[in-house]
Amino acid sequence: MKKKLLDNIGLKIISVVVAIIFWLVVMNISDYTMTVRIDDIPVQQINGDVLAGLDQVYDVASGDTVSIVVRGRRSIVSKLTKDDFVAVADLSKMSITNTVQIFVNPKLASISDDISITYVDNTMKLNLEEKVSAQFPIKAVTKGNPIDGYAIGDIEVKPNIVTIEGPKSAIDKITEVRAVVNTDGIKSAYELDSSIQLFDAYGEEIVNDKLALSLEKVTVTVNVYPVIAVPINVSVRGTPGDGYDVREIAYQPKTVLVAGTEDKLDRISSIEINDISVSGLTENVETMINLSDYLPSGVFIAQDNQDVAISIIIEKLASVKLNVSPNDITLSGKNNRYTYKVALSDGYNVTISGLGDSIKDISLLSLKPSIDCSKLSVGINNNVTLDLQSIDGISCSTSGSVTIVVEER
Repeated sequence: MKKKLLDNIGLKIISVVVAIIFWLVVMNISDYTMTVRIDDIPVQQINGDVLAGLDQVYDVASGDTVSIVVRGRRSIVSKLTKDDFVAVADLSKMSITNTVQIFVNPKLASISDDISITYVDNTMKLNLEEKVSAQFPIKAVTKGNPIDGYAIGDIEVKPNIVTIEGPKSAIDKITEVRAVVNTDGIKSAYELDSSIQLFDAYGEEIVNDKLALSLEKVTVTVNVYPVIAVPINVSVRGTPGDGYDVREIAYQPKTVLVAGTEDKLDRISSIEINDISVSGLTENVETMINLSDYLPSGVFIAQDNQDVAISIIIEKLASVKLNVSPNDITLSGKNNRYTYKVALSDGYNVTISGLGDSIKDISLLSLKPSIDCSKLSVGINNNVTLDLQSIDGISCSTSGSVTIVVEER
């Protein structure tokens, strides 16, 4: 047996060597060395509390992902993806240039010796910023409308102030803190918890994981009240300048929706705006009045537009002189035992003043000039008063004198 094993020993050794060489050649052909680039490996940040302890917050300017080139056998490298690696940046080792070196290792320690890793760029760049805190009021914002005939009244938020801590630049962007509640279809008061949202000056929501809020939710109480429509009445006080008068008061709207408790609404029948002064004015007036200023406590405007637009037209007065003759005057209160004779001074007339449209159709017949004779004595009665019919918007004055001679029959 030993002899058989040792027969042609040289040839056998050569055969084994050739077989090994052949195997190595085959393996190099089928499982050759290759390189592959793997991108977008997420970088874990550790020891960030070191910066927080210095009252600083950070933001990653670049390097939140890393790319590597892996070299190794095809059978290993060809199957690798970014999920097979872990990348770590230790923030406690940040340099004076605010950079941190990134280290990448395979998750499977068994392949560590079979591959080599080359970094495309293994530097994370940080932006450091002062950490500040500020307090903001919380504003309740409703979404949706209650059922017809009801309106949303006062809204209470508890707590109503939140403290926010974070980067100064992020804090400076916050202009409003809202608690949004859904009020669609409600008809009675209700209470619910609402999350807090941050908004900038453009009305865009701010989402920043570097901001820490002292509250996550608040309790919002919404009160709902019945609605009624009431008329608006506008009047003025004072007198315009000499020779001028108010021709027209125009305003819109004529009615407005108000809301409140039922007992409050029972006490309001109209909104009276009566404090607009026209004293001494000779020109038109246009103004906007906030209706809320004219409502009793506990009643509020239940529509978006809370203003009434008012236009007061002031016009110069016109005047007309009407000549008066004795035949135009009616005598009342006469005694049948006497006769009455009317005498007028030369050019006796009545001057009427008023707005142009008001006086254009006024005549002596409209004014009904008359004299009460019941208190006249027998003889000559000088400077007798002439009575004229009062007409709204018209003022009258007389010039000259009236004399009535009373004689016995």
